[in-house]
Amino acid sequence: MATRKKAKYPRVHAKHGAWYWIEPRAGKWIRLCAIDEGETKLVDRLSEERKKQERPEGSGDMRPLIDIYVRTHAHQHREKAWPKYGEYAGNGFRNVDVKNVRPAHVSHWLKVKYAEKLPMQRVMRAFLSGFFQWCVETNRISVNPCREVKLKKPKPNATYITDAHFAAIRSAMDSYTAERADGKLIERRIGKGALMQCFVDLCYLTVQRSTEIRMLKWSQVDRQAGVIHFLPSKTEDSSGIAVDFAISPEIAAVLDRIKELNGGVQYIGDSPVFRTVDTRGRAKPYEATSIRSAWRRACVRAKLTDEGYTIKMIRAKALTDAAKAGYDIKALQEAAAHSTPAMTEDYIKRRDVPVSGVRLHVPTAKMA
Repeated sequence: MATRKKAKYPRVHAKHGAWYWIEPRAGKWIRLCAIDEGETKLVDRLSEERKKQERPEGSGDMRPLIDIYVRTHAHQHREKAWPKYGEYAGNGFRNVDVKNVRPAHVSHWLKVKYAEKLPMQRVMRAFLSGFFQWCVETNRISVNPCREVKLKKPKPNATYITDAHFAAIRSAMDSYTAERADGKLIERRIGKGALMQCFVDLCYLTVQRSTEIRMLKWSQVDRQAGVIHFLPSKTEDSSGIAVDFAISPEIAAVLDRIKELNGGVQYIGDSPVFRTVDTRGRAKPYEATSIRSAWRRACVRAKLTDEGYTIKMIRAKALTDAAKAGYDIKALQEAAAHSTPAMTEDYIKRRDVPVSGVRLHVPTAKMA
């Protein structure tokens, strides 16, 4: 068996004609340079990447406490980015003792660090609130400073994917027309493109978040009961709202298509519905970056990049279309697993501009 070429530096290996450094925290392979670029370039790039991993020194006790909090509570949070929030907060408050933190400190940090990023302000406030509540419960402080932090609510995104654009992007996920050197037009297929079409179809037909579809397991697909069992990851740690979504003929057709794309094999149990395999041949869900990349490339092929469509907007389109079809807010709220009708309203895009029938006359002296 051939051995992998290794540099004389720790965690540096050769692959596909380039040197890669295996980042120690997540094990990610980071490209440094081409092998033929020489050792000087390799050393410079290695030093550059290592510096990115170093944490700035801190003089307070808040960052070490955040490290403990993340380490002991990570198993309670399904969100992959949750530990990263601890890094952001730890760096921001590294010179602070937790007992000295006041609401004004938290508010200032959020509004400066995440200026013009209102959703991220709320995400980090939620993380810090959980951390400070843990500090209260462990007798390190007496009051949670985040309770007094008020933030501006972000405006709902008003972008709506039109039917024509949705169809164009969906089509471009599987194939596109290319021009050969002789000027002849040919159709080219995209590897796994048909599976990505099934992905966007399920996102739309079930009105669920793309994360829930990406992480969907065959054990959640209950053909006997005629439903798909969803426990949205976003509500699991808060409201805990779940939804059993009926398997309509359209959804059943998509599930059958996925089975067909898998060579007719019906996977069961915890096998992901949208599965790929790692280097050891083990099944795992597609990474979020892979799904986003497939969507972005399809937008490029469909010449719709200027529209700014994201895969998360499929859910808003689905809820908007369902409202247009006559479903009331209560039905849509249940389908989307929202805790309040207002959350559902935020997703619905108002496509119909009302026409006012008010008619006035310009006042004249005779009318006085």
